[in-house]
Amino acid sequence: MRNKWISSLLVGCILLGTVAGPVSAALCPGDFLPWVSAVIEEPQNRLVTSREYVVREGDTLWGLSREYHVDLETFLLMNNLDEDTLLTIGKTLKIPVSTCTVKKGDTIFSLADRYQVSVEDLMMANHNIDPEQLAVGEVLIIPVRENETVAMANSPSRGLIQAVVLGWPLVGRITSEYGWRKSGYHHGIDIAKEIGTPIKAADDGTVVFSGTKSVYGKTVVIRHSDGKETLYAHAQSILVSKNQKVRKGQTIALVGVTGRTTGPHLHFEVKINGKTIDPMKYLQ
Repeated sequence: MRNKWISSLLVGCILLGTVAGPVSAALCPGDFLPWVSAVIEEPQNRLVTSREYVVREGDTLWGLSREYHVDLETFLLMNNLDEDTLLTIGKTLKIPVSTCTVKKGDTIFSLADRYQVSVEDLMMANHNIDPEQLAVGEVLIIPVRENETVAMANSPSRGLIQAVVLGWPLVGRITSEYGWRKSGYHHGIDIAKEIGTPIKAADDGTVVFSGTKSVYGKTVVIRHSDGKETLYAHAQSILVSKNQKVRKGQTIALVGVTGRTTGPHLHFEVKINGKTIDPMKYLQ
């Protein structure tokens, strides 16, 4: 009887282990990360942005759209032109450009497949490279598909808003998004980071304000070539001056707690025609 009881107990323990095992495993911390620190999957090794082109003798709208693989309608929208516009030598135009950086193992065929373009178009856009010997780190032009350029140009300001993708001025946790909140309308986004962390220019431009503003504290405002402005507030110190030309990614200030703030962070705004726009629409 005793042996039968022990056998039953052993069988029960085994059955309990098979049921409880998965539950225990599920409760094991493993690689779990809280939402606020979740790993963000790196986007495809690609950047869709725009470049400036200065018109030369002999250039035509149709010819430029063909050369840079942009449909003519999108090209016109991005530059606020129509088909009857006559190009003048020296005029600056915006042309959408999609690029990627070659990684180990990439081939002309794998890249064409990845970005859903033909091998012929990819080679035509990069006629100065040897498709048999792609170098790691080499930057290639990816022909922008028509639906992508139309999306870039489809905006109230006839394409000038979304033509340029902004770089992140600071990498950190977003503590407050654009829009309504309890204290009122928030005209930008707040990115938390330690005091003294470098703040970068989101794009090339000219500093139009460098100083102290009420509520904002130490602030930098940069005007960009497409007419929009970016604002960087609550800085500890400012490293650029008014009328100074800055490049995308250049350090312009350091994170601080100046102005009305409850902790160290960057308040970042994007303005178009004097009105603030959600910065998340333009950040890479």
